[in-house]
Amino acid sequence: MTNQPNAVPLYAAVELGSDSFRLHVASCEGGSVRVVATLSEPIRLGAELDAGGGIGTAAMARALACLRQFRTALALWQPRAVRVVATAALRIARNAPAFVPAAENAIGYPVDVIGGEEEGRLVYFGVAAALDHTPGGAPERRLVLDIGSGSTELAVGRGAELERVQSFGVGALRQGLAFFGEGIDPSAFDAALASSRSRFADAGALPGMRGWPRAYGASGSVRALAELANALLAPAPSLPVGRLLALRRAAIEEGGLARVAAQWPQPGRAAQIAGGLAMLLALVEDLGIDELVPVQAGLRAGVIRELHGRFQDKASCGTPYRECV
Repeated sequence: MTNQPNAVPLYAAVELGSDSFRLHVASCEGGSVRVVATLSEPIRLGAELDAGGGIGTAAMARALACLRQFRTALALWQPRAVRVVATAALRIARNAPAFVPAAENAIGYPVDVIGGEEEGRLVYFGVAAALDHTPGGAPERRLVLDIGSGSTELAVGRGAELERVQSFGVGALRQGLAFFGEGIDPSAFDAALASSRSRFADAGALPGMRGWPRAYGASGSVRALAELANALLAPAPSLPVGRLLALRRAAIEEGGLARVAAQWPQPGRAAQIAGGLAMLLALVEDLGIDELVPVQAGLRAGVIRELHGRFQDKASCGTPYRECV
């Protein structure tokens, strides 16, 4: 399917994440992002960095094959503009300078290895696009959490106005690999929770960062934890503190996570979710959050909203943005 000249313009966001590579093709109407096509492949860059901190041969081959598939999809959809962003794993990989040109050649677009603060900024605007254009939506002051595979970002703003972004170099995948490689049990979880508390000890220290009746979770980790809570507990649309504590008991002390993990084909997924739960409990405690609401929007929605805005403002698009003609 192609983007016809008189049709609503389409934009594409490609995320080279620490766990998966993802592609969204979407329109942006009235500030609301509407996804029309999506692709995702579990590449596991962050889990397979070698002893020297480099991307391994097998992971690199999977990554480049995936990007060639994305290039074919982009050629079919013909979006007006494309932005490719890479996150934590490629921020730290020793051989990222060699991998990035190969990735650009495979997908046919520049690859922008973004910093943690830029990642948090884009995540915030993706969430704002979802929340401020739904019935009853209002420009509230909000906290957005993004517990990714390789890093964690916190963003605070009001409506479309961003106030502050904090980025931490730890994510659910890294925490899971560090503490749950030998299995998931209460003692390992206590150690992961203590580590997470130390990592985020200063997160709520800045003025205006503590005390949230509601916060929003933009990452796959938060959505996965919400799904796990629905599987182990009664279904519910959000994660209040009491539900998170009940999830900890059901998932860790009572072994519910191991039972659910038996149904997952992806190795290490249970460890990653356990790592995400430890991090989330630490953040909820340190930031004084009463309830966490999962949001089906984040980095890619933020990229698409920004691409649309640049064209609306008739701004020129240079690297790392490219218009398709």
